[in-house]
Amino acid sequence: MLKLIAILGVYFSCLSILAAEATTADAGPVVSMVTWNKEFRPIYPEAASYPRATALSDGRVMVAFAHPTSVGKAIACVVSGDGGKTWAGYRRICEHPTPVDLDNAFPLQLADGTVLVAYRRHDRKGHIFRIEVSSSRDGNQWAVRSTIATGTQGIWEPFLLPLPDGTVQAYYASEEGCYPDQRIEMRTSTDGGMSWGTPMTVAEKKGSRDGMPGMVRLGEQELLVVFEAQDEPPFRFVIRGVRSSDLGRTWSATRQLIYRPNHLVAAPWAAGAPSIIRLPDGRLMVSFQSDENNAFVAGDRRRDPTHSKYDYLWHTHFACVTSVDQGKSWTAPVHLLGGPDDPANWNALEVLNDGTVLTLSNHRGRIWVKSGVADGKPRR
Repeated sequence: MLKLIAILGVYFSCLSILAAEATTADAGPVVSMVTWNKEFRPIYPEAASYPRATALSDGRVMVAFAHPTSVGKAIACVVSGDGGKTWAGYRRICEHPTPVDLDNAFPLQLADGTVLVAYRRHDRKGHIFRIEVSSSRDGNQWAVRSTIATGTQGIWEPFLLPLPDGTVQAYYASEEGCYPDQRIEMRTSTDGGMSWGTPMTVAEKKGSRDGMPGMVRLGEQELLVVFEAQDEPPFRFVIRGVRSSDLGRTWSATRQLIYRPNHLVAAPWAAGAPSIIRLPDGRLMVSFQSDENNAFVAGDRRRDPTHSKYDYLWHTHFACVTSVDQGKSWTAPVHLLGGPDDPANWNALEVLNDGTVLTLSNHRGRIWVKSGVADGKPRR
């Protein structure tokens, strides 16, 4: 009898998830909006993590990342002049010995040519958390420019957004004053990242660790922030979005569901670490990492998300969904890389000046890139 009850429980859980999925925006057909090259290429020959790219005004693209050193960690960058086919020009932006932890590098070039790279610099032993910015005029010599935020509980994953008037917005995840929850905050700089204003809350919900913000500007005044959230049981993470209609001065209370894991068994599957871009024709693309393709085996630490030692990061694939209506609805996901026991983590998307789309991924201990061409025509 107990076995029959357990079977029926799983059956009805499956039905409830399938019924819910049939009514959500992520249930559309699989549509490839980008024609991808066949293979991923490495951009750095050694171990590295968390790649983020920015298109430079001279036509090149720069990728910043973190990597281990003999005494600790470093933030570094490489550049490509051929749309991501080859990479060179390694430069070390900053480095620190253990126990200082460097990661979450994010690059941006300002209108005057200055390149900023934001990153986290944490002394975990001393519980001192910082998000800093280093800058360079020539890409060779780097120096610390400012500190965006400090804390004693946790601040993570900076994202820099330039506005047409020269303002720079810095988005990040913060645990300050809300741990174990987490919120998305934003600070503004009007002097090219030399100083930063007071924090504004972009997204927050009691009981949820909102994190990993990604951002895109939809029009003259509208912004869309995507992030991972923990407010859709039984899932560990889902992808949500919030909007601003006044360039970030105020934010919607509506937390749009962009993607949730798709699995027949109700369990804490995850879809997290989103990145978002706007294609040349105006369509939107959101990438994420998910363990939804992992086979479920009850009680197995590698196959059961309810197991205390299960780690979804060992089973994630890199996928993306696309919207043709400014983010109101989304296609079903297109798989790009990785899967159970062969994870692809901390992925990102970037659109180059010529419309080329780059995908960046952490896979098998290294950083990989693949380029593609959007199928639609650019909007004039």
